[in-house]
Amino acid sequence: MHGPKIDIKIQDAIGRLWQCSTIQVDFNLPERFDMEYIAADGNRQRPIMIHRAIFGSLERFFGILIENYSGDFPLWLAPVQLRLLPVSDDFREYAESVAILFKKAEIRIEIDSSGERLGKQIRTAELEKIPVVAVVGKKEVENQNLSVRTRQSGDLGVLNMDDLLHHLREAIISKIVL
Repeated sequence: MHGPKIDIKIQDAIGRLWQCSTIQVDFNLPERFDMEYIAADGNRQRPIMIHRAIFGSLERFFGILIENYSGDFPLWLAPVQLRLLPVSDDFREYAESVAILFKKAEIRIEIDSSGERLGKQIRTAELEKIPVVAVVGKKEVENQNLSVRTRQSGDLGVLNMDDLLHHLREAIISKIVL
């Protein structure tokens, strides 16, 4: 005999319902296993068992989430929100200083360390569905800014670090497109 049950069901991208979590009261198993405990008044009592399915459903939830977005997560949810693309190793030090600043502001950022030419770095970021990329080259270092491109809006042009940081934080907090 089972008691009340709470199920959380999520609809996937093609309309299927998936049970992603459940919590249920079970009166049967404690009786079947002859489980007892001694209550505060000294009497033997039969416990009530609560079943919960969290972990398997957590993986199912992430699978549905990935499928729903086709891996192209919005900025606020993306594992990597900004990728810096140094034109060469000469600009890595500047990229690292930018990354430190943005990490302090809780932006999930990484630096492309592939050593590939810029076009290949941009293509890789596109394929990996990185929401925002910023080119770091000679002009950017000299002017202390970044050339920014987003997946949603395309080329945003040249922004100084403070402006980009402000725009990213606003978009993440408000869950809007940058």
